[in-house]
Amino acid sequence: MMGSEGRRVFVVEDEFLVALQIEDDLIAAGYAVIGPFTTLDGSIAASRVEHFDVATLDLNLRGEFVYPLVDELIARNVPVLLLTGYTVSDLPERFRSLPRLAKPFDGSELTRKVESLFLAR
Repeated sequence: MMGSEGRRVFVVEDEFLVALQIEDDLIAAGYAVIGPFTTLDGSIAASRVEHFDVATLDLNLRGEFVYPLVDELIARNVPVLLLTGYTVSDLPERFRSLPRLAKPFDGSELTRKVESLFLAR
């Protein structure tokens, strides 16, 4: 496994305890966490000014889908991991091939998926 120093993960998650767990798991694995961001507008604004390598995105923020952010990050060639309770068939067609982690998940699943995003860059 590559060292994860200086590898920055942009985190969007509106559930406090889930966000805390994601942050703890990523930091324990040696990643720098940018966020977590809890609203669509806030996460889009932050994504335009922060420097990061990959993003983990909760798809639904209090009823608001983060699809505009996903589109923007893909256009910028940022690897994205979708964190969601939705099935692949629930997703818009254009997002179905993206890496996805079904909720609930554990920390080792999360860090494995994030690591694979870095390796694929």
